[in-house]
Amino acid sequence: MSAILDVKNLTHKYSGQSNFINDAVSNVSFSVNSGEIVGIIGHTGSGKSTLVQHLNGLLKPTEGEIYLYGKNIWENPKEIRRVRFEVGLVFQYPEYQLFEETVFEDIAFGPKNMGLMGEELESRVKEICQLIGIKEEYFSVSPFDLSGGEKRRVAIAGVMAMRPRVIIFDEPIAGLDPKGRQDVIKMIRDYRDAYNATVLIISHNMEDMATLTDKLLVMNNGNLTMFDETYKVFSRSEELKGIGLNVPIVTRVLALLKEKGVNIPDNILTVDNAVKTLLSLNKGGEAND
Repeated sequence: MSAILDVKNLTHKYSGQSNFINDAVSNVSFSVNSGEIVGIIGHTGSGKSTLVQHLNGLLKPTEGEIYLYGKNIWENPKEIRRVRFEVGLVFQYPEYQLFEETVFEDIAFGPKNMGLMGEELESRVKEICQLIGIKEEYFSVSPFDLSGGEKRRVAIAGVMAMRPRVIIFDEPIAGLDPKGRQDVIKMIRDYRDAYNATVLIISHNMEDMATLTDKLLVMNNGNLTMFDETYKVFSRSEELKGIGLNVPIVTRVLALLKEKGVNIPDNILTVDNAVKTLLSLNKGGEAND
């Protein structure tokens, strides 16, 4: 599987009021393959948001390179706008960035900037709305008349309508109720499945990271400290605790059972899978009260 996105020795330095230079991101390297969902976790101030803002050229590296399809995104700075169509970025609370008069116009804004017009533009908007559950009856409605969860759905649709091959979410479920969280997670999965898109997602919710992601990238004080399959990262619970992070409740419970000698696979991350595994063990006589 070939990498769609390569980050090589990325460093971003910033200077504060005292002119003391700090590394917000320091010598970070990783590759992401087409179709993967990669979670990015770390404590506040660990460099997560700074990192992802480099991936579509909002920030320029102090040192290092970012390659998209094998091409350095800063090779020709005049083409950086094209990179932003290929790598979409959904900020935290994206509904605050709604501004058009109707839902249709807001979703169509990005594709219009790409040069889409007429039937092609209308088809693109309808396609993404059908995929993520926005009814056409809302097209003429003001986005400001929608509920909070519906506003966020429209805002995310505006990025998805550009059909980026890579889409980045910065805390997409922040402030949502459980149903709203599940709706957004479904939208992300459906988009990935429909277009074989690559997804990077920042979140503090470890349960959601466990159920949604294929891999986890862990940031700590501007450094990449872990990058591996999700279950392998969560199996390093003591190291995660050492940098101020937690692991899903299911992982903690199963770790305690392992300590008591119950033979449980390492890749169990969800409640459903845990229940099935424990029932199977119990039927086989390998697990008991």
